[in-house]
Amino acid sequence: MAERARHFVLVAALTLARAAWAQSFAGNDVVATTSAEISTTIEARRTELETDPRAIAELVDTLILPRFDMQRGSRAILDEHWQSATLAERDRFVSAFYNYLVATYGDALLYFKPNTVRVLPFRGDAADLPAHVRTIVTLNDGTEVDVEFLMIERDGAWYVVDVVAEGVSYVRTYRSQFRVDIATEGLAAVIEWLEAKAVASAGSPSAATSPGAAAEPPGPR
Repeated sequence: MAERARHFVLVAALTLARAAWAQSFAGNDVVATTSAEISTTIEARRTELETDPRAIAELVDTLILPRFDMQRGSRAILDEHWQSATLAERDRFVSAFYNYLVATYGDALLYFKPNTVRVLPFRGDAADLPAHVRTIVTLNDGTEVDVEFLMIERDGAWYVVDVVAEGVSYVRTYRSQFRVDIATEGLAAVIEWLEAKAVASAGSPSAATSPGAAAEPPGPR
Protein backbone atom coordinates (compact mmCIF):
# COMPACT_ATOMS: atom_id res chain seq x y z
CA MET A 1 0.00 0.00 0.00
CA ALA A 2 1.36 3.43 -0.94
CA GLU A 3 2.57 5.56 1.96
CA ARG A 4 0.22 8.37 0.96
CA ALA A 5 -2.82 6.13 1.15
CA ARG A 6 -1.68 4.70 4.48
CA HIS A 7 -1.29 8.14 6.02
CA PHE A 8 -4.72 9.14 4.83
CA VAL A 9 -6.18 6.05 6.45
CA LEU A 10 -4.42 6.92 9.69
CA VAL A 11 -5.62 10.50 9.80
CA ALA A 12 -8.77 10.91 7.78
CA ALA A 13 -10.56 7.65 6.97
CA LEU A 14 -13.26 8.96 9.28
CA THR A 15 -14.70 10.93 6.40
CA LEU A 16 -16.28 8.17 4.31
CA ALA A 17 -17.84 5.68 6.70
CA ARG A 18 -21.37 4.27 6.71
CA ALA A 19 -22.98 3.01 9.88
CA ALA A 20 -23.67 -0.68 10.45
CA TRP A 21 -23.72 -1.51 14.12
CA ALA A 22 -25.72 -3.77 16.40
CA GLN A 23 -24.99 -2.19 19.75
CA SER A 24 -25.74 1.52 19.92
CA PHE A 25 -22.72 3.68 20.71
CA ALA A 26 -22.41 7.44 20.35
CA GLY A 27 -18.89 7.14 18.94
CA ASN A 28 -20.22 5.13 16.00
CA ASP A 29 -22.83 7.83 15.47
CA VAL A 30 -20.08 10.46 15.27
CA VAL A 31 -18.26 8.48 12.59
CA ALA A 32 -21.44 7.87 10.59
CA THR A 33 -22.77 11.43 10.80
CA THR A 34 -19.47 13.01 9.88
CA SER A 35 -18.99 10.58 7.00
CA ALA A 36 -22.35 11.45 5.51
CA GLU A 37 -21.59 15.17 5.68
CA ILE A 38 -18.17 14.72 4.13
CA SER A 39 -19.18 12.40 1.30
CA THR A 40 -22.07 14.69 0.33
CA THR A 41 -19.82 17.74 0.37
CA ILE A 42 -17.08 16.09 -1.69
CA GLU A 43 -19.50 15.04 -4.41
CA ALA A 44 -21.16 18.46 -4.52
CA ARG A 45 -17.88 20.41 -4.58
CA ARG A 46 -15.51 17.97 -6.27
CA THR A 47 -14.42 20.32 -9.07
CA GLU A 48 -13.66 23.09 -6.62
CA LEU A 49 -11.85 20.79 -4.22
CA GLU A 50 -9.70 19.33 -6.99
CA THR A 51 -8.42 22.77 -8.00
CA ASP A 52 -8.27 24.70 -4.73
CA PRO A 53 -6.21 23.34 -1.81
CA ARG A 54 -7.68 26.06 0.39
CA ALA A 55 -11.12 24.58 -0.13
CA ILE A 56 -9.88 21.20 1.11
CA ALA A 57 -8.35 22.83 4.18
CA GLU A 58 -11.64 24.60 4.84
CA LEU A 59 -13.51 21.31 4.52
CA VAL A 60 -11.21 19.63 7.03
CA ASP A 61 -11.48 22.61 9.40
CA THR A 62 -15.26 22.57 9.27
CA LEU A 63 -16.18 18.89 9.29
CA ILE A 64 -13.21 16.84 10.51
CA LEU A 65 -11.25 18.94 12.99
CA PRO A 66 -14.19 19.28 15.42
CA ARG A 67 -14.28 15.47 15.71
CA PHE A 68 -10.63 15.18 16.77
CA ASP A 69 -9.07 16.14 20.08
CA MET A 70 -5.86 17.56 18.63
CA GLN A 71 -4.70 18.83 22.01
CA ARG A 72 -4.83 15.40 23.63
CA GLY A 73 -3.37 13.70 20.57
CA SER A 74 -0.49 16.17 20.43
CA ARG A 75 0.16 15.71 24.13
CA ALA A 76 0.40 11.94 23.60
CA ILE A 77 2.75 12.42 20.65
CA LEU A 78 5.14 14.72 22.52
CA ASP A 79 4.87 12.55 25.65
CA GLU A 80 7.49 13.67 28.17
CA HIS A 81 8.35 16.74 26.09
CA TRP A 82 4.81 18.08 26.55
CA GLN A 83 5.44 18.58 30.27
CA SER A 84 8.63 20.53 29.70
CA ALA A 85 7.19 22.66 26.89
CA THR A 86 5.82 26.13 27.56
CA LEU A 87 2.16 26.89 26.92
CA ALA A 88 3.16 28.84 23.83
CA GLU A 89 5.20 25.90 22.52
CA ARG A 90 2.33 23.50 23.12
CA ASP A 91 -0.13 25.70 21.24
CA ARG A 92 2.32 26.24 18.42
CA PHE A 93 3.01 22.50 18.09
CA VAL A 94 -0.71 21.62 18.00
CA SER A 95 -1.32 24.19 15.27
CA ALA A 96 1.81 23.30 13.28
CA PHE A 97 1.14 19.55 13.41
CA TYR A 98 -2.48 19.98 12.32
CA ASN A 99 -1.53 22.27 9.43
CA TYR A 100 1.17 19.82 8.38
CA LEU A 101 -1.30 16.92 8.24
CA VAL A 102 -3.86 18.91 6.24
CA ALA A 103 -1.36 20.36 3.79
CA THR A 104 0.46 17.08 3.23
CA TYR A 105 -2.41 14.58 3.14
CA GLY A 106 -5.66 16.54 2.89
CA ASP A 107 -6.08 16.13 -0.85
CA ALA A 108 -6.11 12.35 -0.40
CA LEU A 109 -9.78 12.84 0.52
CA LEU A 110 -10.45 13.11 -3.20
CA TYR A 111 -9.27 9.55 -3.82
CA PHE A 112 -11.90 7.99 -1.62
CA LYS A 113 -15.53 7.44 -2.46
CA PRO A 114 -18.69 6.77 -0.46
CA ASN A 115 -19.38 3.20 0.62
CA THR A 116 -15.73 2.26 0.89
CA VAL A 117 -15.69 2.16 4.70
CA ARG A 118 -17.74 -0.13 6.91
CA VAL A 119 -18.31 0.61 10.59
CA LEU A 120 -18.38 -2.66 12.47
CA PRO A 121 -20.62 -3.49 15.45
CA PHE A 122 -19.37 -1.89 18.64
CA ARG A 123 -17.92 -4.29 21.17
CA GLY A 124 -16.82 -3.69 24.71
CA ASP A 125 -17.74 -1.16 27.34
CA ALA A 126 -17.99 2.49 26.28
CA ALA A 127 -16.97 3.44 29.80
CA ASP A 128 -13.59 1.77 29.24
CA LEU A 129 -11.72 4.63 27.59
CA PRO A 130 -10.54 5.07 25.00
CA ALA A 131 -13.42 3.33 23.25
CA HIS A 132 -12.62 1.65 19.94
CA VAL A 133 -14.75 2.24 16.85
CA ARG A 134 -13.75 -0.48 14.39
CA THR A 135 -14.00 -0.03 10.64
CA ILE A 136 -12.87 -1.71 7.44
CA VAL A 137 -11.57 0.63 4.73
CA THR A 138 -11.50 -0.58 1.13
CA LEU A 139 -8.89 1.29 -0.91
CA ASN A 140 -9.16 2.00 -4.62
CA ASP A 141 -7.05 -1.04 -5.46
CA GLY A 142 -9.40 -3.29 -3.50
CA THR A 143 -7.12 -3.64 -0.48
CA GLU A 144 -9.05 -3.87 2.80
CA VAL A 145 -7.53 -2.21 5.86
CA ASP A 146 -8.64 -2.63 9.47
CA VAL A 147 -8.87 0.82 11.01
CA GLU A 148 -9.81 1.66 14.59
CA PHE A 149 -10.74 5.09 15.88
CA LEU A 150 -9.85 5.53 19.54
CA MET A 151 -12.33 7.89 21.12
CA ILE A 152 -12.89 9.62 24.43
CA GLU A 153 -15.96 11.31 25.89
CA ARG A 154 -15.72 14.89 27.10
CA ASP A 155 -18.62 17.07 28.20
CA GLY A 156 -21.12 14.73 26.59
CA ALA A 157 -19.38 14.55 23.19
CA TRP A 158 -17.06 11.96 21.65
CA TYR A 159 -13.72 12.83 20.07
CA VAL A 160 -11.07 10.86 18.18
CA VAL A 161 -7.67 10.85 19.93
CA ASP A 162 -5.84 8.25 17.84
CA VAL A 163 -6.29 6.23 14.65
CA VAL A 164 -4.84 2.73 14.33
CA ALA A 165 -4.50 1.11 10.89
CA GLU A 166 -3.62 -2.59 10.84
CA GLY A 167 -2.23 -2.28 14.35
CA VAL A 168 -0.16 0.84 13.62
CA SER A 169 -1.03 3.93 15.66
CA TYR A 170 -0.46 7.34 14.14
CA VAL A 171 0.21 8.72 17.64
CA ARG A 172 2.92 6.13 18.32
CA THR A 173 4.38 6.59 14.82
CA TYR A 174 4.87 10.33 15.21
CA ARG A 175 5.92 10.02 18.85
CA SER A 176 8.78 7.75 17.81
CA GLN A 177 9.90 10.10 15.04
CA PHE A 178 9.61 13.34 16.97
CA ARG A 179 11.26 11.91 20.09
CA VAL A 180 14.43 11.33 18.07
CA ASP A 181 14.27 14.74 16.40
CA ILE A 182 13.59 16.59 19.65
CA ALA A 183 16.49 14.83 21.34
CA THR A 184 18.90 15.86 18.58
CA GLU A 185 17.51 19.21 17.40
CA GLY A 186 15.07 20.42 20.05
CA LEU A 187 11.32 21.00 20.09
CA ALA A 188 11.59 24.40 18.43
CA ALA A 189 13.32 22.84 15.41
CA VAL A 190 10.57 20.21 15.06
CA ILE A 191 7.87 22.90 15.20
CA GLU A 192 9.69 25.00 12.61
CA TRP A 193 10.04 21.96 10.35
CA LEU A 194 6.32 21.21 10.60
CA GLU A 195 5.48 24.81 9.75
CA ALA A 196 7.87 24.86 6.79
CA LYS A 197 6.63 21.49 5.57
CA ALA A 198 3.02 22.69 5.65
CA VAL A 199 3.88 25.78 3.62
CA ALA A 200 5.93 23.77 1.12
CA SER A 201 3.27 21.09 0.69
CA ALA A 202 0.50 23.65 0.22
CA GLY A 203 2.42 25.96 -2.05
CA SER A 204 4.76 23.85 -4.18
CA PRO A 205 5.95 20.29 -4.80
CA SER A 206 9.19 21.04 -2.96
CA ALA A 207 9.57 19.74 0.59
CA ALA A 208 11.35 21.03 3.64
CA THR A 209 14.16 18.97 5.10
CA SER A 210 13.32 17.26 8.35
CA PRO A 211 15.35 18.03 11.46
CA GLY A 212 17.63 15.24 12.52
CA ALA A 213 18.46 12.20 10.45
CA ALA A 214 15.02 11.41 9.04
CA ALA A 215 13.66 13.31 6.06
CA GLU A 216 10.02 12.45 6.71
CA PRO A 217 8.08 11.08 9.65
CA PRO A 218 7.66 7.40 8.83
CA GLY A 219 4.33 5.99 7.79
CA PRO A 220 3.21 2.47 8.61
CA ARG A 221 5.26 -0.13 6.80
